[in-house]
Amino acid sequence: FWLKPFWLRQLVFVPTTLAAAPALAMKFSAVVLGVAAIAGTALALKQDPCAGCDEGLALAYQMCAREHGDPCTELNGAGILSSGPGTKKDVGCCMKKEKHDRCLQCKSMDCEFKTCNVNKQYYSERTLVMEAKTKTKEAYESHDAKAMKAAGWGL
Repeated sequence: FWLKPFWLRQLVFVPTTLAAAPALAMKFSAVVLGVAAIAGTALALKQDPCAGCDEGLALAYQMCAREHGDPCTELNGAGILSSGPGTKKDVGCCMKKEKHDRCLQCKSMDCEFKTCNVNKQYYSERTLVMEAKTKTKEAYESHDAKAMKAAGWGL
C-alpha cells in the first residue's frame, strides 16, 4: 500500500466483481425510473395559455408589427408573398403575434370564481390610467365650476 503513488492512493475502491454488478444495475434502474416518473409528472402539468400577458409582450408585439407588418405571412423562395406554404417573414415575431392574439382572447374570458389567471388590463393599461385621471376630484372641480357658471350661479 505504501509503495503506491499518491494519486493512486486517493482513488476510491470500486468493486469489480461480478457479485456487485446486479446491485449496481438495480440502483441504476431505480434512478432511471425515478427520473422518468418526475419527467412524466412535469409533462402532465397543464400549461397556462394566459400566462405572460403583460406590458412587455405588448411592447414586443408592437415593435414586431412596426418592422414586419404581419410577421406570420409566408414568403416563397424569391421572397414574394405567397398563398401557399413557404417561410414566415420572422418566426420569433410570428410567435409574439400569436401570443398577443391569445392574450386578447384571454382578456375577454369570463373567469368567475377565479378559475383562471387572466390580466384583464392587458393592452389597455395606459388607456385605463387616462380614464382614471378624468375621474379625479380636480377634474370634477373644473367641470363643475364651468357648469355652474354656465347655469348662472355667478362663480
